[in-house]
Amino acid sequence: LFVLILLSMLLSTANTPWLKVVGVLLQGGMVLFAFFVSRAPRRAWRLATVLVPIAVVLGIIGHVSESGFAESITAIVAVILPAAAIVVLVRRIVEDLPSVSARTILGLLSVYLLMGMTFAALFTAIAVISDEPFFAETKTAEPVDFTYFSYVTLSTVGYGDFTAANPMPRMLSAIEGLMGQLYLVTVVAVAVSRVRPRRDQPPEG
Repeated sequence: LFVLILLSMLLSTANTPWLKVVGVLLQGGMVLFAFFVSRAPRRAWRLATVLVPIAVVLGIIGHVSESGFAESITAIVAVILPAAAIVVLVRRIVEDLPSVSARTILGLLSVYLLMGMTFAALFTAIAVISDEPFFAETKTAEPVDFTYFSYVTLSTVGYGDFTAANPMPRMLSAIEGLMGQLYLVTVVAVAVSRVRPRRDQPPEG
């Protein structure tokens, strides 16, 4: 799952319609795989196997169509997919507590990456729906710009080469930065501190 998320991030640099379609397909597969590895309830899994393909089809239509409405639907779908993956992963991680293993840490890091992906999609949706420049530095932002800005904000690096131009995006950026910082210094840090190496059991007899 961690690898699939990284591949989805890399495909945000796609500048051709067909690569964007591949990105949507990969993201849909990533969400279904998140439901699978998190052992979601049977009802949730059945719902995901119906809704995720529908969302993927809507996303593909938005990329191959030049309609503004289709692009808006695509942007909204891109927000919902990683957010759904976060929900099922967090549910599984909570069920596994208080036991913390390397798998738990990978799950927590996957949630962290999905948070950045969700905010990137949210920023894109705002730009598409509002039809206003999202960044103060450019009027024609590419998908990779939103992904880059989101992860720079989430990690609180703050290079400053891209800044949000309007009040709502600015507040969302501030919220993302706070969430990223608090998540790393509390949730991940506490989980890492509770990892215990497996002790070899003495042989019987």
